[in-house]
Amino acid sequence: MQYSDVLVIASGGGHTGFARAIAQYFPSKLDFVIPEGDKNSEEVLREFSNRIYYVKKGKEPNQSNINLAFNIPEIVFQSIKVKKYKVVIATGSNHSLIPSFVLRLKGSRLFLIESQDRIVTRGKTVNILSHFSENVFLHWEEQKKLYPKKGLVVGPVVEKPKYVPKDEGFVLVTAGTMGFKRLFDVVTRLDLGKNIVLQTGKVDPEPYIKRGIRAFSFDRDLERFISGASLVITHQGKTAMEATVMYKKPTIIVYNNDWKYAATKEDSVQYAKILGATFLNDPSEWGSSEEIERAIKSVSQPKSYNIGTPNLVKRVLEEIK
Repeated sequence: MQYSDVLVIASGGGHTGFARAIAQYFPSKLDFVIPEGDKNSEEVLREFSNRIYYVKKGKEPNQSNINLAFNIPEIVFQSIKVKKYKVVIATGSNHSLIPSFVLRLKGSRLFLIESQDRIVTRGKTVNILSHFSENVFLHWEEQKKLYPKKGLVVGPVVEKPKYVPKDEGFVLVTAGTMGFKRLFDVVTRLDLGKNIVLQTGKVDPEPYIKRGIRAFSFDRDLERFISGASLVITHQGKTAMEATVMYKKPTIIVYNNDWKYAATKEDSVQYAKILGATFLNDPSEWGSSEEIERAIKSVSQPKSYNIGTPNLVKRVLEEIK
């Protein structure tokens, strides 16, 4: 097997997390496509990469398709410059769409990863590309109905756990790349009887730091905090799966209404049930902070799952033998 056999389209945030998970279990280095200007993706994938291509991201989760349409010409041009591979693995999001189409036209065999929180509705990009793919990799049996013909349940696609889980007596609050100011403002004013560690993403951490809270925009080793937390409070993203599957942490998922073009609320409710996590509506819909205070007091241990990434890698290796 040559390094040039497999390309992974790592589309930032949790999608890059999928790419890194695959790379950790793969027997050789891989080539990657990442969003233009995404330094975080570049940093976390560099050690696993032979070559990295850069393709502009069409839009963010809170943006409309107008943004995507405006960026299409440049995205097509950049995608054409990517050479043909035997196998392409697209990790989802609009960023994967055009590069996947172009590479499929060049003759590459396409595999997809559906988002972990798509239980009732299909992801738009994965749905479109599924018609031209070999398989859609799924995390849960409950997703099989979304892709009855091409869906392959491999189990939760997460990284190799880096740490031994322990309880260091703090609550981790994190909400991905975009952040979640409404949630942060409420949680950081609660008397939890524990310290808070807050990853804010694109939300300014300074106001929280000035109040004596351990807050930061990003930490490439967020896993260190997940492994040591007593409780994880997050949004409907991939961190919830990492916290529960990799480290068996009690987890509260707070739905973010701003993600208009991501999974629906019902998807997120079902996602929380699958994980054994507690689900709460957006803080804008809470009558008071008692909503989350009650959730924190009644939180329970999550369900147990085996990591599915080795099963995904096994299927890809079968394709390139």
